[in-house]
Amino acid sequence: MDAAMHGVRNSLSAIRLGVDLLARRGDLNEADAVLEHIDSAAVRAHEQAEELADFCRLAAGRPIAMVAKRFPLHQVVGEAIEARRSSHEAIAIEHDRLGHGEGLGDPARIAQFVRLALEELAPRAASRCIVVSEIDGARFRIAVHAGDAPAQDAIETPGQHLARAHRQALLRAIANAHRGELRLVAGASIEGRFGGDR
Repeated sequence: MDAAMHGVRNSLSAIRLGVDLLARRGDLNEADAVLEHIDSAAVRAHEQAEELADFCRLAAGRPIAMVAKRFPLHQVVGEAIEARRSSHEAIAIEHDRLGHGEGLGDPARIAQFVRLALEELAPRAASRCIVVSEIDGARFRIAVHAGDAPAQDAIETPGQHLARAHRQALLRAIANAHRGELRLVAGASIEGRFGGDR
């Protein structure tokens, strides 16, 4: 919970700083960049607040909230990748689409799964990640691979270790809510299988 609250505070501080900058400067060219920064921080603060609520539900032994419906899996995964690309341009992200049709689940949770998996693996990839979305009848799968993991991992700080544990707990909860399972290969891949019998 401390790690989640730290993230929310950072995002809210970025918003406050942006508002202060706008109040002090009259340059309209700079205003557009500051507004974009504020918008990005507000989106991240909202995501972090939702993750904090999820974490509290899990800590209380309750499942995360989910609204299941049919949705275009490849499109939802692609949009989540594009959102990641726009905020973190250093890592190239490839998207492989397998199968046709729709998934049955919560599209917002699936987008969250992709975002969390990329947050988990992108720092461990030297230059690229590969995301696979696959539809197989009533089941679907999302796998994220660090395409070219660096030779050695940097040593984690206690805060980074806590954030990683938090991400992995949410990834597992999303898979469980979809009657699926999560497979982790440390620093190399994250795979969620959804809608099948465990």
